[in-house]
Amino acid sequence: MNDIPIEQYLRPGIASASPYDARHHDFAWRHRELDRLMSNECPLPPSPSVIAAATAALQIANFYPNSGEDLRAAIAAFNGVEPASVMLGNGSTEVLDVVTRALVGPGDEAVISVPTYAFFESQTRLYGGEPLLIPMTDDFRFDVPAILAAVTVRTKAIFLCSPNNPTGNSWTPAELETVLALGVPTVVDQAYLECGDAPSFARLVASHPNLIVTRTMSKAFGLAALRLGYGIATPSLVDAFLRLRIPFSISLVALRAGLAAMDHPEELEERRAFISSERRRVLAALLQMPGLKPFPSEGNFILIEVAGTGRTSGEIVDFAKRENMLLRAMTAHRLKDAFVRVTIGTIEQNDRFIDVFARAIVGGPQIAAPHTTGGAMNRPDSADSAPGGPATRPPEAARSVATLPG
Repeated sequence: MNDIPIEQYLRPGIASASPYDARHHDFAWRHRELDRLMSNECPLPPSPSVIAAATAALQIANFYPNSGEDLRAAIAAFNGVEPASVMLGNGSTEVLDVVTRALVGPGDEAVISVPTYAFFESQTRLYGGEPLLIPMTDDFRFDVPAILAAVTVRTKAIFLCSPNNPTGNSWTPAELETVLALGVPTVVDQAYLECGDAPSFARLVASHPNLIVTRTMSKAFGLAALRLGYGIATPSLVDAFLRLRIPFSISLVALRAGLAAMDHPEELEERRAFISSERRRVLAALLQMPGLKPFPSEGNFILIEVAGTGRTSGEIVDFAKRENMLLRAMTAHRLKDAFVRVTIGTIEQNDRFIDVFARAIVGGPQIAAPHTTGGAMNRPDSADSAPGGPATRPPEAARSVATLPG
């Protein structure tokens, strides 16, 4: 009998890899009464047209889905690229995973500007590569000279994020052009692009074959649970990536819902306006609070330095948790215990956040934050009371206090 432990057959590096910790999501689903302002989700539910398309797809769920050529064509038109430059994925995470597998192997290096999306580093390590982490400057600017200096003959990929999670700032075209001039495959994750006014880099793919742009419909489109994303790259790279992607990885429900969302660009613009307006309002309120340094953002979140309050990020997150609100401390993003990130929620949730955060840092009264004027989505009776939308605040007796794992 072969008495070798079965784990010995695993490829080196897998057993020691850190799995994604989804406990905070599981916790949030078990406690729907809490304000989930920790995971950069869209506070607005899918539109009726998207829900109708997804529901219709369920009626024929006994069939395998198609390859999504109609959605690829719609995404290509939306981004001003050719359909052959578009690759669909089960969320942008699948696209990023496929890209990393295609480019990075044992002994290779990947240059990553940090702090940023942790998936870049985890997948690089998983496939045997070595991540070279290049810190941003002290004021959270991208250190382009340091990135250029880190590239060697072993560098097989450069990973960037614009708007960057968690800092919220974006790469300029000039900065990106400088990096692209190296000729090294450069991945720019633009998951939060539709949450503000940051520049899209999709059209640069036509003139830069080493550029790969990833996008998602989880954020401003509000389809996080459907897991739908895409990548944009030169057709020869897309052809190679599609050889690695799992067949039928995207459900028919997601394909039809995504196509319906693409068919209504005016709804996306309303969502962009709502998120941007509320982000500005929350930022203005934070700027009034003593000891804080909130950073301007183009995403659906705001990074806040709390060192000047004398409190740690953990203490503030714990205080918010006792107030039935989930925020995120940024220690997992390679930031010291002095940074908190808040997701922009509904108007009611943002009002509660302003109140809770003010009391968390100084114990003072709520700081006034008058509502801005805007479209229908700025009205509480529009966003918060929509069928299937974010729940309004339950009675205090129904709001339990629990411990957030991790």
